[in-house]
Formats: sequence, structure tokens, C-alpha cells
Amino acid sequence: MGMLHYQIYRKLKSLTGQSVNEFIRAVRIKRAAELLEASDCNISEVMYQCGFSGQSYFSKCFHDEYNMTPSEYILKYRKKK
Repeated sequence: MGMLHYQIYRKLKSLTGQSVNEFIRAVRIKRAAELLEASDCNISEVMYQCGFSGQSYFSKCFHDEYNMTPSEYILKYRKKK
């Protein structure tokens, strides 16, 4: 990209208002929500697919983003087949 790492960090912070770690976590949680909604995978499978290794940390991050637990999200949004 032709930029130093700290320049990328500053640019991302100015564009999104989030640090690099916060931005990546938000993208991973958004992907997890998509998987929970669209697939038949259970929470643990989705958690590992999105790069989380601890279920309590995943649940905390998910709750911080969507104000509901992953299981509540499944009950509310999973498409009936």
C-alpha cells in the first residue's frame, strides 16, 4: 500500500472512528451474525469459523454489538426452513 503501519492505523481511525482491533472484531461479529442467521451451524461452529476461540468472549463481543446473545439472535432472526 505504500504506507507505514501507523499511518494505516491513523487513517482507519479517522475513517471509521474505531481502532484496528475494534474494526476487525466488528467485521468478524457481523460475519458471525450472517452465519447464525443463514446457516444451520451451531454457535460453536460459527464462533470458530469467525476466528474466536472462547465462547464467553464471543458472547460478550456479540452482545456488545447486537444487545442480545447469539442464541437470542438465532431465535429472532434465523430463517425457518
